[in-house]
Amino acid sequence: MSQTPLSLIIFDLDGTLIDSKVDIANSVNYALEREGFRTLPSSIIESFVGRGLSHLVQDVLGTSTAEDVQRVALAFWDHYIEHSLDETVLYPGVRDFLGRRPDLPKAVVTNKPYILSKKILEGLNIDRHFRWLIGGDTLPVQKPSPEILKPILEEFPTRSQILMVGDSQIDVDCGRSAGILTCGVTYGYRSREELVQARPDFLIDRFEELNSLPFFAA
Repeated sequence: MSQTPLSLIIFDLDGTLIDSKVDIANSVNYALEREGFRTLPSSIIESFVGRGLSHLVQDVLGTSTAEDVQRVALAFWDHYIEHSLDETVLYPGVRDFLGRRPDLPKAVVTNKPYILSKKILEGLNIDRHFRWLIGGDTLPVQKPSPEILKPILEEFPTRSQILMVGDSQIDVDCGRSAGILTCGVTYGYRSREELVQARPDFLIDRFEELNSLPFFAA
């Protein structure tokens, strides 16, 4: 693999930069209980994170009406907007990596709603590191559609020097479809098996291992 320096690095948010599973699970179960549904174990809720709020609610409800999805989604939003930083933290190594590479353009592309993503990045004091933030409601599309990357990639004619980092097949598929390099992280919300099957260009078990990739290794 060439050691040509990166021109851009794109990060997923939940399960990649931040460990938010406790706050998400708490808000989901709050919403389910408030609207009269059975609560779920955190591990099950965690397995549904990544495709956006609407998909998350549909998955936790299973067979349900559009009205049920809307009610639970609104209840989730009401709770999560106030509690999205109760237990959410950066994964080890994230703050150091961002601080050590101030000149490398960075972006966050997530299926999480923009306003929630912005609040969390600001609350964890890392928002200044990212030139772009695209949320799940910023454009008419979400990951894995490569179109979600278009507003960013149009500024970079050479895609071979761009890396997308995420914890799910959705991220890998999105990056590959856009013609950029991909790196799967196994410490997030998806299984290692899913990521291996997704066949990213790189696979790491800890965020700190980004530093050992060919672009950064001394």
